[in-house]
Amino acid sequence: MTKKHEINERMKKSCVNYIEQLQNKHSKLLTLRVDFGYMKEYGQEISLDEHKKDVKHLLDNRRGKPSLFENLVGYVMKFEHATEKGPHAHALLLYDGQKVKKDAHLAGKIGEYWEDVITKGRGVAHNCNQKNDYPRSGLGMIDHTDEAKKSFLINDALFYMLKNEQSIDGVKQTGRERSFVKGVIPKERSAAGRPRLKNAK
Repeated sequence: MTKKHEINERMKKSCVNYIEQLQNKHSKLLTLRVDFGYMKEYGQEISLDEHKKDVKHLLDNRRGKPSLFENLVGYVMKFEHATEKGPHAHALLLYDGQKVKKDAHLAGKIGEYWEDVITKGRGVAHNCNQKNDYPRSGLGMIDHTDEAKKSFLINDALFYMLKNEQSIDGVKQTGRERSFVKGVIPKERSAAGRPRLKNAK
């Protein structure tokens, strides 16, 4: 039986490495936490597969919605299933903090986009940045020199997302569904040109 606060260590290591790479690439990160789910009257009817398709739709629409996603540099999403509210996802969205400032406002707009456009009125979103009264949340603006807040992001916010209290094991359809997804760090383009040929005539 899974312990209440047990987490998948391999998943945590992968996510920590990913976030640390983003922190190394950007002098400031603006971190948002938005939970994507469904209204109670729909939660029991939505399958895990349908939920994942809605989340994929959201991610696929990033280029077409620059007002929300233009400066998004990374994301981590953990899928869960609860008896009462059905499938839902905890999302950690990471933005270039040099270009985006208002975290609670942006998180709210993303939640509205999920509710009104992606799920066509069936969805509900929770903006964790709104009235963020938790000093160890790791949400909001994080400067690359702020070791304390960087630690809160990894050890508090990420830990909460990756805990195994609710899982998708009981609603898996193929048994191969992943419980979390994350973005990919873009490869650095080499600034070097083609090498010169020695003794070229």
